[in-house]
Amino acid sequence: MTSPATRDPRAEGLRSVLAPLAVTLLGAALLAALDGLPALVAGEPRGLRRAANLEEAERALHARLVLPAYFPASLRWPPHRIRYLVGQPSAVALAVDAQDGSPHLLLAETTGPGAVPTELLPDAPVLSRSPVAVGPAQGMLSRVVDDGVVTLEVEWQLGGRSLLLRSRGSLDELLRMARSAREAP
Repeated sequence: MTSPATRDPRAEGLRSVLAPLAVTLLGAALLAALDGLPALVAGEPRGLRRAANLEEAERALHARLVLPAYFPASLRWPPHRIRYLVGQPSAVALAVDAQDGSPHLLLAETTGPGAVPTELLPDAPVLSRSPVAVGPAQGMLSRVVDDGVVTLEVEWQLGGRSLLLRSRGSLDELLRMARSAREAP
């Protein structure tokens, strides 16, 4: 056993710095692991958040959403699920059911330049793509397979944002919604 008189003061000084540093680093690693736990349990990508309503999503994103002015009577409003990502670009996805409760519409948009992040979009293999006019903008109309169902999707740019509508409704209904999209007042 070493007596207090023979301890190296440099080693003591180093120990007094390294011990709190090690505890701090261990605590930070534990907090980082706990932060990712909800996403892991929910089976969603890290950073993906849920909002209870449109206003909460707009506050989190610091931006007003662009929404269609036209919604068919066959849809239930408000959306049953609102998910968003804060980043570059920040983005939101709204899931809207049909009146019978079945999935019907996905509306996704960014709050600035850039593509809608794939974390917000269910995987949907593309069957075909063709250009389409969405008001003054040129968009892309696709037929995709979403959850085993052939679905129509339109993507376009509006006011520096990327927008996407994926619908199980008719082409006329989808394009009418897309062409009516405006920033909420």
